[in-house]
Amino acid sequence: MELWSKEHAQTLLPAIGVMLVVAVILRLTIGKKSLKVRMIPFQILAVILFALEIGKQIVSYQKGYDLYHLPFHFCSLFIFMLPLMAFYRGKHQQTVFQITMAICGATTLLTVVYPCLIYSADNIKEFFTVYLSMHTVAFHNIVIFEFILIVALGLVEPAHKGGIKSVAIFTVCFCVVSASLAHILKTNFNNFYVCNIAPLETVRLAVQNAVGTVVAQLMYVLIVTVLDILVVQFAYWLGKRLLKLLKREEEPQLLS
Repeated sequence: MELWSKEHAQTLLPAIGVMLVVAVILRLTIGKKSLKVRMIPFQILAVILFALEIGKQIVSYQKGYDLYHLPFHFCSLFIFMLPLMAFYRGKHQQTVFQITMAICGATTLLTVVYPCLIYSADNIKEFFTVYLSMHTVAFHNIVIFEFILIVALGLVEPAHKGGIKSVAIFTVCFCVVSASLAHILKTNFNNFYVCNIAPLETVRLAVQNAVGTVVAQLMYVLIVTVLDILVVQFAYWLGKRLLKLLKREEEPQLLS
């Protein structure tokens, strides 16, 4: 169960370094500007990500459509949430910001801890030759950049209430839809059908042999759902914590 490959170390770490540098520059240049100005980077990234996804669907269709490419994975949420966050200006804007920060944060954490699960070393090697590989690498790196920018540009108001509940409800709704379609279509959306982590898949199969397919699968889906909720909630807490720390650092400068 390889967490990091040489290819990930050579590409992901420098990419995150560049993202952090760009985020600092943007914070210094537009961090105090109006929300309309601060949203410009997010709007650009949302358009790029959506265009990448359209390209993916076209390529998949040309190759004989793979049901795995349907947008019911956890990362498929960004196809909808990033454009919504970038362009929505209604009364629930802060809720949208909070949910987007949480799911971007969750993907960032998983990618930093276990990048080989998110995309393979082969995807990196094929970045310039295979569109689908380029898509998966670029897509997830954009999501990481979004999380960094959401924190750096202070989109979420640390004092805004209701985020824990909104994020939890959103995650549960996603899990219900994704898990249901994974079993209806027999396609491994969000690891709800089988587990991509080999040692855990061995355990799942052993439990299935012991208690039967239906009971074992219900247990497995429940466990994955709970883990999704916990990871997203932790990412939300982490994002809020980082926002508070950045705000606290600015306070002495405002008083001087």
